[in-house]
Amino acid sequence: MASDSRIIASVLITKCKELFKGLLSLVDVGASTGTMARAIAKAFSRLKCTVYDLPHVVSDLKGGGNLGVVGGDMFEAIPSANGVILKVSNQTLLMFSLTNDKQWILRNWSNEECLKTLKKCKEAIPSKDKGGKLIIINMVMENSKGDAEKI
Repeated sequence: MASDSRIIASVLITKCKELFKGLLSLVDVGASTGTMARAIAKAFSRLKCTVYDLPHVVSDLKGGGNLGVVGGDMFEAIPSANGVILKVSNQTLLMFSLTNDKQWILRNWSNEECLKTLKKCKEAIPSKDKGGKLIIINMVMENSKGDAEKI
């Protein structure tokens, strides 16, 4: 799903720049290969971005400049930052687990596990009035006839 992350990152960077206004640091939770965080770090050089995923997932990744790499468990803790990005899909909202793709992190978890992750996000960022942001990206995919013409 790195290709999905490239597309989403491109949209965020070009069409949703205001999301990053006021942020000094950002953690991409469940970042996998770090496609999203790398693109954001490249576009916003003042913003310290962190790729955050399980240690074995990020063990071979390299940071540098304003990009860091941290291994950990989102159910235990999320690194402190001004902002956190979570990527979800419509399957999450419908509580379907169709794949084991961890890049769209809330898709495969129970309500309790999703709530635990969201609480860890709340602990990691400052309050809204102090500039904290939780950015949830919801990718909705339709399967109805005619979708190909819409793209």
